[in-house]
Formats: sequence, C-alpha cells, structure tokens
Amino acid sequence: MPPRLSSTRGKQVSKHQEQIIEAAKGRIDEQILGAAFAKPRGATTAGAGGGMITSEIGRRMAGKQHGGAEEAGIAVGNPGAVAVTPTSLVTMQVKVSALGAVKEVTEVLSIVALAEVDSLEVKRMGLAGVMEINARGGSFKLEGKAGDMKEFAEAFDRAKASA
Repeated sequence: MPPRLSSTRGKQVSKHQEQIIEAAKGRIDEQILGAAFAKPRGATTAGAGGGMITSEIGRRMAGKQHGGAEEAGIAVGNPGAVAVTPTSLVTMQVKVSALGAVKEVTEVLSIVALAEVDSLEVKRMGLAGVMEINARGGSFKLEGKAGDMKEFAEAFDRAKASA
C-alpha cells in the first residue's frame, strides 16, 4: 500500500514526513527540508519473528549498520528518523504509535554538516527502500518506505547542491 499523502506548501508529502517535521518542532533550529522514518538495515528482520535464526540474522545486520554509523561518528535510532536541513543531516530517535504513526522525537542523536556527507543513495529492495549513507569515513544503511526514502534523497540532493 503506498504511503498516504497530504499537501504541505503545495507539495505532496508522506504522512511520515509530515509527522516527523511536526514532532521535531522545537528540537531542530533550522527548517526541515525533508524527513523519513528510517531504522538500521536488518532491524525489521530482527523484529519480524520467523524464528531465532531469522531474528539473529536481522540483529547482526542491524549491528553492522550501527557499527558503520559509529565509525562516522553518527548515532542512528531504532525506531528512528532522518531529516535534512539547509546545512545538516540529522538523525533522531522517535516514538511510534501501535499503528505506525510517528508520535514524538525523543532525542536528536546526531547533526552532521552536509559537507561531511560524501554520498546518500536510495535503492528499492522489494517493498522497502534502503538508504546508504557514506560520511566521515564510515558507511551504513537504513531501511524504510521506498517512496519516502526516495523523496528524502531528492531533498538531500537539493540541499547539498545549495549548501
């Protein structure tokens, strides 16, 4: 099922983006140009059930992504979100309702200058999107809704080109 969309400033945005922007008010000083719900690659597999082996594979995948983010000096949330401002990439820890709505940003985990982000690329993997971020000598992957992540990557590219 595609993400529900609403209109903000004449542009169609996903509900998650709108929810993250609203929840981040007062926590991030700059305007948020784009946002996406994202967690370390493998976190969904780890929590999906399917037995101990599947959960362990997911935990190891997510652990590898946490390690790559740590190499870059970036913390990632699970559940988490990413946002882009005119000058920075921001990672956040979020609270999510039982129905999957982002209810609160509990903590801003990392703020990284756009100049320190070497690349941000999104690929579709089945129904999910996988975002790979290379920054400060580290590399890590986040997973979320493919359409939301693609939209986020476009906002990131526009911000990086203007920075």
